[in-house]
Amino acid sequence: MKISHHKVRQYLLIVILIAAAIMRLYHIDQPLIEPAASWRQSDTATIADNFYWGNRNIFLPAISWNGPGANYVGYEFQTVSYLAALLYRILGQHDWVNRGIAVAFGLWGIFALYQLIRLVWDEKHALAGAGIMALLPGSIWVDRLFLPDPAMVSLVVTSFWLLVVYLQTEKLHYLVLASLVGILGFLTKISGLIVGIPIIYVIFINLKHKHQFRSKKAFFICIASIFTLLPVIAYYLWAKHISLTYPPYHIGAAGNWLWDDGLYQWLSKKYYFPDMFHRHIKRLWTWTAILLTILGLFLNPYFLIIYYKNYPKCREDYDKPTDGYCEFSVPFLFHWWLLAGIIFYCLAAKELVYNIWNFHIITPAIAALTGHSIVVFTSFLSRFMRRYAAIATSLLLVLIFIMLIGQKNINSLYQPIGKESYQLGLALKQITVQSDYVITIAHEFGNPVAIYYSQRRGWVFPPANTWSKLDWGDGIKDDTEAIRLLEELRTQGADWLGIVNDQKNKIWKDNPKLVEYIEQRFELYQESPDWIIYRIPGQK
Repeated sequence: MKISHHKVRQYLLIVILIAAAIMRLYHIDQPLIEPAASWRQSDTATIADNFYWGNRNIFLPAISWNGPGANYVGYEFQTVSYLAALLYRILGQHDWVNRGIAVAFGLWGIFALYQLIRLVWDEKHALAGAGIMALLPGSIWVDRLFLPDPAMVSLVVTSFWLLVVYLQTEKLHYLVLASLVGILGFLTKISGLIVGIPIIYVIFINLKHKHQFRSKKAFFICIASIFTLLPVIAYYLWAKHISLTYPPYHIGAAGNWLWDDGLYQWLSKKYYFPDMFHRHIKRLWTWTAILLTILGLFLNPYFLIIYYKNYPKCREDYDKPTDGYCEFSVPFLFHWWLLAGIIFYCLAAKELVYNIWNFHIITPAIAALTGHSIVVFTSFLSRFMRRYAAIATSLLLVLIFIMLIGQKNINSLYQPIGKESYQLGLALKQITVQSDYVITIAHEFGNPVAIYYSQRRGWVFPPANTWSKLDWGDGIKDDTEAIRLLEELRTQGADWLGIVNDQKNKIWKDNPKLVEYIEQRFELYQESPDWIIYRIPGQK
């Protein structure tokens, strides 16, 4: 029995999603200790931990690394951390639950991107774009991180897909759904708003095509836009209020924007381009995908219209085709998406370079344009060989370059660089009680991973409130100041001090006065090749 083309495409999509799931579920129970992202993941996990243990108010996310008190922070809407806290009650508190949430959103994001591309371009492009999104090393890596980004990208792409369905069908419930999903997506992380630029492009093209700028449809779109943006604006004003009201007086992404440092300073650092090329092109997207994306920018869909006379497919609700193509088409959708990403980089280069998962919002455009280049290449090859042989050849070449070369380049991002901090946290959990407060010096200053795995509250050292005033990046430079801070934390109720071995070796070498203070005032309790723990006497 001959299988229809529709069935074949469904099977191919299922294969893509299964392959994506397998690659993302590998070592799903790995602790949150990989390089580049362990700080942010542990931060998110402490918020989920506090939701789980009693703080039920999703509008007041609280961290655990600033000692006693409420410790509310001005972060994005806590979609993933709150969902994790709810799942903890059913499945228990495990790292695979945290990563599983990211994987689930990532897989849905691939499906949503397939649906979006299918509607604005065609089925071949949709399969190619979804396949690339599933295989890009950076996409696989980010979709395993306990961060808001996989959820945000998934929700934003879904909202865009539903909006396009509304524009094509004019059924109001699709617009309502698009608005509701968009609200949650933009709340989950505000950087998703950059997709507003390609959304405006699609709406403009649709209204222009149907001469509906003054129609009821245009009115509904305006109302939906206001309805979508107002809760987002209100929430982030609330987050700003929280950051100004409660210790540690912290708001997400603070200090990493163009207006914080000034254009001159960013230009003096070459606008972070050297770091961007090293960290992103080579690792997240691979040179192969970047080159195919650039090619896809110039091989826009009108190329196929001119040469193959069969693209894009017209739908029943479109006007009749003219000159071989539909009058309402959006060939430059992902060009505008990429332009939005460039604007985002111009304003937030420092944030994007140092927190590389923020680039995930641009990945759908990279995937779509890379997929477009593959479709063009396949169409070219089909002139000289059978159609399926051409498709297989194209996909095989891309798989070889992206999977083998790309995965090799990103392997360093999977290394358990924070293993000592993880082990320190587990040791503190065993020897302490729930009411104890701990001080931790993890594998990097300020990283709360040991506090998270201790399941206790306490302080990172040096304390978070000193980071904006003092430069701790290269180590403890002032023994007197460090002693003063430790003594201050002791008087605030600290019961334990835990130091990973790498940091201990540096401190014992470079900070003799601090070492003398620790050994005289604190009681050595446990020591291992990975960490050392002191008890701080006289507190409870």
